[in-house]
Amino acid sequence: MTKKSKPIIKLTFKSAISMIGAVFIFVLLLKNASLSSNAVSNALQMCAKMLIPSLFPLVVASEIMTNTGAIEKLTYKLSKPISKILGVHKNATAPYFLGLLGGYTSSCKSAVILYKSSKISKEDCESIIAMSNMPSIAFMTGFVGTGIFKNSTIGCILCLINILSSLILGIINNIFFKHKTKVYISTNENLKNSNNFFKSFVNAIAHAAHSMLIICACVVFFFVLIEVLKLYLNEIYMPEQIKNILLGMLEITKGISTSITIQDVSLRAIACAFLIGWSGLCVHFQVIALCEDTDISFKKYFIFKGLQGIICTILAWIIFNLI
Repeated sequence: MTKKSKPIIKLTFKSAISMIGAVFIFVLLLKNASLSSNAVSNALQMCAKMLIPSLFPLVVASEIMTNTGAIEKLTYKLSKPISKILGVHKNATAPYFLGLLGGYTSSCKSAVILYKSSKISKEDCESIIAMSNMPSIAFMTGFVGTGIFKNSTIGCILCLINILSSLILGIINNIFFKHKTKVYISTNENLKNSNNFFKSFVNAIAHAAHSMLIICACVVFFFVLIEVLKLYLNEIYMPEQIKNILLGMLEITKGISTSITIQDVSLRAIACAFLIGWSGLCVHFQVIALCEDTDISFKKYFIFKGLQGIICTILAWIIFNLI
C-alpha cells in the first residue's frame, strides 16, 4: 500500500510578500488596539456624515443610467472622438463621463456592468477603469478648491489638470496598448429588461448598498492603518509635509486635508495634484472590491495610476509656476 504524498505548497515571491504584509499589518493593529478602536469610530462617523450621503445617491444614479442606456444616449455625440483619444470602443466611453460627474466608483461600477453585459470587451473594461477612475468635478471644486485652498479657481485648475492627464493616458494607451475591440450581443434575460426603469431602480439600490458596504469597509480600514502608521512615522526624522504625502498615498482625503501644512500655495497645489492623480490605495482597493466577481486584471490600472500621479505633478508644476 503506497503512502499518500503530502501536498507541496509552493511559496512564490508574490505570495511571500503578501503573507509578510498581512502578518505585519495584523501585528501592527493588534499592538495598537485602543488607537485602532478610536480610528474606527471616527471613520464610521465620517462615512455616515459625509461619504454615504454624498456617494450613495450617485452610485444609484450611475447604475440606473448605465442599465437603462441613458448615459450612452446622452453622450452619443461625444463618444466617438473620446473613444479615439482613449483607444477604446465607443461603448466604453460612458463610464468615463460618469467618472467626471460622479467620481471614482461611479466609473468603475458602470464599466463592470457594461463588461458583464458583454457591451465592452475585457481589454476595454481594464483600460477605461484605469483612465476614468478620478474624483468628480464637485469634489475638485468644492472639497479641494473651496475647502482646502479657499479658492474655487484652484480647484477648477486641478480638475482640468486631472482631466487632461486622463486624456494623455488615452494617448499612451493608443500607442502602447492598442488592441482590437470586440463587442458581443448578450442574450442575458436581465438585459432584455434593461429598459424597464422600475426594475433597474430596484436593482440599482440593492447593488449600490452592497457597493457602499465595500467602500466604507475600505475607508475604515485605511483610516485605522493611517492613524497607527502616524505613530511610527513620528519617530522618523522627516519633514511633516513628506509624511503627510506618504499617508495621503494611502487615503486621498486625509492627504489633501493635511496638505494645508504646506504654506506655499503653489507647492500645496502640486502636492494635491500628485495625490489626486494617484488617488490613494484606499480607492484602489475599492475598485478591486467592486470587480471581485470578474476576471479583470489590475496590472494596467496600477501602471496608469502611477503614471497619472506623475503627469498631474508635471502639469501642475508647469501651470502653477506660470500663474
